[in-house]
Amino acid sequence: MNKNFFIDNRKKFAEKMDDYSTAVFFAGKAPRESADQEYGFSVDRNFFYLTGIDMENMVLLINKIAGKTTEMLYIPPVDEHYEKWYGILMRNEEVKEVSGIESIQNRNNFMDEFAKRLSSADRPDNVYIFSYITDKDEPYDNYRSLAHWIRNQYPAVNIKSSLDIMSELRGSKTEEEINEIKTAIGYTKEALEFVMKNLKPGKFEYQVRADFEYQLALRGSKPSFKTIGASGEKAVILHYIDLKQKIQDNSLILLDLGALSNNYASDITRTYPANGKFTGRQKDIYNIVLEAQNVAMDKMHAGALEEDVNNAVKKYFANSLKTINLIKDDSDVDKYYYHGIGHPLGLDVHDFRRRDKTIQENNVYTVEPGLYIKEEGIGIRIEDNVWVTKNGLVNLSKEIIKTVNDIENFMK
Repeated sequence: MNKNFFIDNRKKFAEKMDDYSTAVFFAGKAPRESADQEYGFSVDRNFFYLTGIDMENMVLLINKIAGKTTEMLYIPPVDEHYEKWYGILMRNEEVKEVSGIESIQNRNNFMDEFAKRLSSADRPDNVYIFSYITDKDEPYDNYRSLAHWIRNQYPAVNIKSSLDIMSELRGSKTEEEINEIKTAIGYTKEALEFVMKNLKPGKFEYQVRADFEYQLALRGSKPSFKTIGASGEKAVILHYIDLKQKIQDNSLILLDLGALSNNYASDITRTYPANGKFTGRQKDIYNIVLEAQNVAMDKMHAGALEEDVNNAVKKYFANSLKTINLIKDDSDVDKYYYHGIGHPLGLDVHDFRRRDKTIQENNVYTVEPGLYIKEEGIGIRIEDNVWVTKNGLVNLSKEIIKTVNDIENFMK
């Protein structure tokens, strides 16, 4: 991605900061797995959005004092011993070229220099750190550690969360971001087509996952989340990732999966017949779910409430399930459809959501109705990724086939 994208993002963030403030963003660090191994590193998505850098143990500062904005990036010093074991660190010039940040400092000096900043004559009144504003689910990470340190050492400094600013900025996708999501969707499409051609009864769910993830690896991508491949009765479990079951003849497999492109995610769900042919009952349920997706997309537009879209789907499901004698009362829909219609998508699979859950122009959303009939061993979900524009929805994943006829013809 062009460095001007990240320069503009920092500029937009600074414009929304209060004056006499400093914002801190950490790249994060891979947690330790064992004495000589670390888990795979995943960069803090806010840090990436503002810098374009996908490397650990860095810190971004954005300062706004008396209306003037400055920025600096703290990066690890070059360590030849480290590089012999783990890989090449970024040099100053490379960091400048990727991010557009000119002031590069030594990461080892961050806390000392930050303390001096908070003690100086032009010290900030506020420090922005990223927090979901909850103690329940957030880990004790760099952000919370810094917040506790500030409270103890500089109680006069206000701590503000950058959540609302980042939610607003990241929610409105640019053309460049849309292209990254479309690339991730393209990887998903190609990998799914390989899966469909190689799907058959007797295969294990984990083998299907391996087929998908191998195809991503061939394209220089990787899963955007843990691949779900639930066959038969396991498909009524929304986040089933055990994937140990053998796929039976005449059963369906629900595949909820995605890919990454430059840290931007796709999130697609398709449901396929193991033997390439839907049974009559499976086809009836599948087409109800597919039409529910159309109902949702017709209801989605800038300014719409997620709740209203979901209620329209539930109303459609209620009418349809009564028609096939599965339910008698509208309230029974909750037995067979027990999740929301979708969520924002972007650098995170579940991207930042507005507090009022209103769909905004240039948001990207998933649209994913499903029906889960435990007593029949049928679970069906169909999920696409849509871009909300002023002229209506654009289905970014429309090329991934999903009608009964298209699926059966492809799997022949």
